[in-house]
Amino acid sequence: MPRLSSLEELRPSPMLICALVLVSYFFVTAGIAYDIINEPPAVGGQTDPVTGAVKPMTFMPYRLNGQFILEGLSGGFFYTLGGVGIILLDLSRDKNQSVLFRNVYLGLGLAMTILSYMVCMVFIRIKMPGYMR
Repeated sequence: MPRLSSLEELRPSPMLICALVLVSYFFVTAGIAYDIINEPPAVGGQTDPVTGAVKPMTFMPYRLNGQFILEGLSGGFFYTLGGVGIILLDLSRDKNQSVLFRNVYLGLGLAMTILSYMVCMVFIRIKMPGYMR
């Protein structure tokens, strides 16, 4: 076995660490532990009173302590998207980047952060009707 000259050879790259942190952030915000423990259904169903047909439901309204699997995954995705947007906003302040890349990072970061905020507010309004009105 070759001898390692320094610990630098064992250190993972910063991008790998960032990717692992983002993936773990997604798992935590998506409620994967809740999904494993409680085993909720992927989607629910609600009977239409007029036609009698069952309509699929991806959010549990009025249930703050429960979720469907797709509800958690979509919420976790948009939380993570907002986090990536904030990282891109931070990268847009780097003076070593060209102006083009800084503007692209700024535009993408703003778009991701605003989109994530707006969709999460829609999720809150679906989950808690009448909240903040």
